[in-house]
Amino acid sequence: MSWTAELARGVAGQVLSDDLARASMATDFGRVITRTPAVVVRPASTEDVARVLRFASRQSLAVSTRGAGHSQAGQSLSEHIVLDMTSLGEVRGIDETALTAACQGGVMWRALLSRCAELRLSPPVLTNNLDVTVGGTLSTGGLGVASWREGTQADHCLELEVVTADGEIVRCSRETNRELFDAVRAGMGMFGVITEAKLKLRRHQAGFHSFYLLYDDLAALLDDCQLLMNEERFDYLEAWCAPCPQGFRNVGPERRAFAQWFYPLHATIETAWPAPVGAAPDKLQGLRFYKHVHTEEGDIQDFFRRLDALFVLWKQGGFWDYAHPWMECVLPWQATAFYITQVLRNVPPQSVAGGHILLWPARGNASSVPLFMRPPGKYVMGFGTLPAVPTQFLDEVLPRLKQASQAATMMGGKRYLSGWIQFDAQQWKAHYGDLWPSVVALKRKYDHKGILNPHFFKIAE
Repeated sequence: MSWTAELARGVAGQVLSDDLARASMATDFGRVITRTPAVVVRPASTEDVARVLRFASRQSLAVSTRGAGHSQAGQSLSEHIVLDMTSLGEVRGIDETALTAACQGGVMWRALLSRCAELRLSPPVLTNNLDVTVGGTLSTGGLGVASWREGTQADHCLELEVVTADGEIVRCSRETNRELFDAVRAGMGMFGVITEAKLKLRRHQAGFHSFYLLYDDLAALLDDCQLLMNEERFDYLEAWCAPCPQGFRNVGPERRAFAQWFYPLHATIETAWPAPVGAAPDKLQGLRFYKHVHTEEGDIQDFFRRLDALFVLWKQGGFWDYAHPWMECVLPWQATAFYITQVLRNVPPQSVAGGHILLWPARGNASSVPLFMRPPGKYVMGFGTLPAVPTQFLDEVLPRLKQASQAATMMGGKRYLSGWIQFDAQQWKAHYGDLWPSVVALKRKYDHKGILNPHFFKIAE
């Protein structure tokens, strides 16, 4: 009997080894790496997950946990077993009094938000893409436009059910089994599989009011971001870098397209809805933007879903099917202006089509999740180069992204690990810094055979 047939006999859920199922899990959103699994398991319960991990441990088989497959460096791929956690997609309940939600790890944030909407509740932090799973973003940290003040989604996780690599089912929180709780939040699935979560909720107002501001000066944007974070004028801050193509210039022996860069900033407050006259008083006093382009208001649920239309455009244009080697990092504030200026100088404006370059300012102490690595300081700046790349151009683009990644780390920045990561053992050690001995000890304690995502995380022997 083959090991795949033996596994199928011990699991109540689906164990799929047909070509269609395997091919559907052979790549991720990054579309840079292909790794076809021998089987895809859609567990019917936490106990199924435990059975799979015990079996894999005995057989020394690699296991990757997959939600929406939004990773970009093969984090959700395996040549042996892929655990498709979307089969565990139940919202178990909303406690309106305690302001908490209980759900399985495979629940999409969109589904949870929909359940909360009728009670005018929402999670404190929502990712821009709502079609990713709770377990997936808790494992990476989970960032959104409220993160400047609220930290990561993992900061608002109250309790977890986790299956360790040897198949033990453990409930953990800040009060119970804290070591494992701190390991799996932003732990990239390296120490266990999140099967259930209890999450903090908050009450929100019914509407929103957004100011669309445009900056032509990066220094002015950075100064205003500090001011807005200090004074807490807005609930949500989101910015990015937008090129205005200027033509071509000589770069060595080549003629290359270049751009003048501008910096849109959307600053949003929650309001009553319909908004009364004067609901959004003058929030722009003292800001140094180039132009106030637009003001938008509406139902808060429309704000939470504001990027759906962008994703539709990317899909209609075919960009969603391109490769997405996203390079996201968190920079020390003092290095931000120099780093961004140097990176943008080498970014061809046409490379932004079907993607964007994000900025997300944040307070340095907004997150307390130990394994969500960020530089020290009162403020930090998230920077994300999020391209959509036709496969034939990957050989040209990947070295540039690698150079930008290395420059960020040389300046004291930290990578956000859901993106395109090519770390060797020494780079992993540098990423975790003083925490590295603890990370190695945790890996050896909770996954001593190294079956969880072994292609991604590397420990020097």
